[in-house]
Amino acid sequence: MDPFVLVVDDHSETREMLERVLTREGIRVRTAGSVLRAVEALHDGSPRPALIVTDLMMPQTSGWDFLKYLRGEPDLQALPIIVITGAEPGEGEALADVVLRKPFDPLHLVKTIRPMLLSKSTPQ
Repeated sequence: MDPFVLVVDDHSETREMLERVLTREGIRVRTAGSVLRAVEALHDGSPRPALIVTDLMMPQTSGWDFLKYLRGEPDLQALPIIVITGAEPGEGEALADVVLRKPFDPLHLVKTIRPMLLSKSTPQ
């Protein structure tokens, strides 16, 4: 199965825009509107994403908590994470592989994701 990206953002417009841009560029996408939905998707028995693109500022459970959770789970900690945020820089960003500040260029995101996906689709 081709690798895919899990996009996590509570704003439906942002989620839909990211899905549209990535899909148009030939990148498979699955989305989640909250950290809880993302965690459910990671444990529902379906294939795991090759990487996660997440916002930080979300209600209920923040993206910061999501990053801590992912890095603390042995079977998830190696997943590459791209954070897209309008938040001020913070210590927790060290948990992400890439941090993009809002507003960002969606094509820059594509250029960032492509090599990460290629490395995931190469036979081990």
